[in-house]
Amino acid sequence: MVVATFKDGVTQEEIRELIPAEQAQAKVLEEKGLLGVIKVAMPRRTVFIEAFAQDETDLASTIASLPLAKLWDLEFFATTPPAGTLPQ
Repeated sequence: MVVATFKDGVTQEEIRELIPAEQAQAKVLEEKGLLGVIKVAMPRRTVFIEAFAQDETDLASTIASLPLAKLWDLEFFATTPPAGTLPQ
């Protein structure tokens, strides 16, 4: 899981300009199985990204390929399935 916050000073105009390219790249990554759901909480200037990678280096590379990534400060969180959902 990636939590991205827009850097100080980033304007709505800067964000809007990149949205078409962001959507196109997100689709490519989704088709490759590298990206899942993206949720945006604009009042908090925060984006939650479900991403899949073998390690943090691969994850950082995947996220860096998104056009909006240059506008974000990033935090990476390794997640695990909820208790009781792992195969026995």
